[in-house]
Amino acid sequence: MVNCSLSVSARCDLSLLKGLVLDIDGVLYEGDRALPGAVELINHLNRKKIAYTLLSNNSTQRIREHKSKLDDFGMHVAIEKIITGAIIASKVLSTEAQKGSRCLVVGEEGLVEALEWAGFEVTQNDYHDIRYVVVGMDRTFNYEKLLTASRAIQRGAQLISSNPDPVYPAGNELIPASGAIQAAIEISSGCKARVTGKPEAYGYHLALEKLGLPAEMVGMVGDQPKTDHLGAQQVGMKCLLVFSSLTTWHLTEDSGVQVDGIYKSTLDFYKDWIRQGKH
Repeated sequence: MVNCSLSVSARCDLSLLKGLVLDIDGVLYEGDRALPGAVELINHLNRKKIAYTLLSNNSTQRIREHKSKLDDFGMHVAIEKIITGAIIASKVLSTEAQKGSRCLVVGEEGLVEALEWAGFEVTQNDYHDIRYVVVGMDRTFNYEKLLTASRAIQRGAQLISSNPDPVYPAGNELIPASGAIQAAIEISSGCKARVTGKPEAYGYHLALEKLGLPAEMVGMVGDQPKTDHLGAQQVGMKCLLVFSSLTTWHLTEDSGVQVDGIYKSTLDFYKDWIRQGKH
């Protein structure tokens, strides 16, 4: 294995892998453009019937919106193959809370939809009788939402973060994301959030369950070592790093993350996947 701070040169024996878990943002697309090699990779996986899932921390979009965007790019992914931070949070909480429990959501439509599907009563403006305050990226976040979340937590609600990502790529800039909102609520409430999305293990175990494969036969393809690969490493998956506009921002000497393969881009990974000739 190699430390993720090394140059882009390491290659992994991809022929040993029987399935892939793919991040979405930074691996398949960035903003409104598909990344080079992404369409070819997905089409190849579909054509060869290779097991794969998508695992994203993005909690803003409804699941069908994720599929629609991928379809528009020419990446036809079955909806059951898409796992988001919103879905992970809803599944984790549904294992420990009764249906009908009240959740205050500081987030967007994808998080609201997933929790409602799981049987929770969802509000976005009432702090009374709340079991969980669930946080995701929220582009309408304001002081009133911060105050409502803090009041709910002060009255006994648990603080849940669907993902800790501090920033999100929007066009040519990085904008504040879920982790920034999580930090504001933590400071104002004095409560540390419980994270359910990457790099926590929940989503990786859900992906392995869908794939029906042992972790050592699965590769996690991601662009953010401290998010995508930290959790993958902990569950035993092979860690495959592709570079995106966010990657260098996350590469630090003390990351503690090791990767098994490093690729200049998704296209570079796809070419190596094909070149090894067993897929």
